Amino acid sequence: MLIDCDIHVGYDTLADLLPYLDAPTRELVVNSGTNGLAMPSYPWNHPTGWLRHDVYERSAAHDANFVYVSLDTLRERHLDTYDITLGIVEPDEAAAFSIIPNAQLAARLCSAYNDWLLERWLQEERRLRGMIVVPAQNPQAAAREIRRVGALEEFAGIFLPGGARIPYGNPVYDPLWEAANELGLPVAVHTHFETVGIAPPLTAAGMPDYYVEYHTLCGAGMYGHFVSILCHGIFERFPDTRVAMVEGGLVPFVGFLWRLDTNWRACRSEIPWCKRRPSEYVWEHVRFATQPLESPDDPGQLLAAIEFLRPWDTLMYASDFPHWDFDEPEQTLRQLPADWRDNVRWRNAHEFFRLPAPAVV
Repeated sequence: MLIDCDIHVGYDTLADLLPYLDAPTRELVVNSGTNGLAMPSYPWNHPTGWLRHDVYERSAAHDANFVYVSLDTLRERHLDTYDITLGIVEPDEAAAFSIIPNAQLAARLCSAYNDWLLERWLQEERRLRGMIVVPAQNPQAAAREIRRVGALEEFAGIFLPGGARIPYGNPVYDPLWEAANELGLPVAVHTHFETVGIAPPLTAAGMPDYYVEYHTLCGAGMYGHFVSILCHGIFERFPDTRVAMVEGGLVPFVGFLWRLDTNWRACRSEIPWCKRRPSEYVWEHVRFATQPLESPDDPGQLLAAIEFLRPWDTLMYASDFPHWDFDEPEQTLRQLPADWRDNVRWRNAHEFFRLPAPAVV
């Protein structure tokens, strides 16, 4: 078995969502601005393109940061090629719905996207499970959306982008966490749209100048959400909550956990609801995705650096297909000890997402 916990799909244009929108929102999508509603996007471009050149045509009819990849292409170039048993689908441009200023519009776009994803992808390809896109800047609406579609077997969890107005542990998000806990759905916090829209700058030092800087630093938002979730006692108040940190790397989490455990001992009166060391909550509630797996010249350095994360129990394979930094399954797994590989290949994700029992193991 092989479970890929990070496959990206998206609409060709926002107009693809028109059949799933109410009349006023359709009018906004068609007539806003000069050429219709557009989502905010990154101030940098990857120097050779965001997506793998072998999975899309450069002659696309429109200019877009995230070029459409069809379901047939996904099947042919990824699911079939690598014999993917189950793939967890994350959004591309739709992740931007959480960082637009108009929170009511964001909620309507999220619902339309989830309905489109269900009909056009998840019901058409049983090897896929979707992550529910929610308006994080509107937690009450996010909770309604989770309850609206969260019981459907086609959805495996909830997606939150790294770009956000406020770190995700803050009590303003309690309605969202309550709904996730109620339905037993995991939440994936995924690097996406930091610095864009209502999200603050990527770092306290300000905005990077180059894409290479951004791509090196984009995990910064992930680490802020990670520490916030732990310090606000999310796992004490919502004990069935599970969180995956996706596309934030691995090594930095080790240092942050060491520092947080130390600071918790010294400052525990400030956060009395955290009854145990922060790392103890991680082993029970948090999982990490392999992509991007840090690649030092000496592979042994990586294993020594991440051993504290208990990767045999906490690490899940992720390809990031079809993005430019896609990680091929066997190449990723070869970097890990043999006795970790089956857990990383499928068991950890299978347990984390509470997927149906496999027919064949």
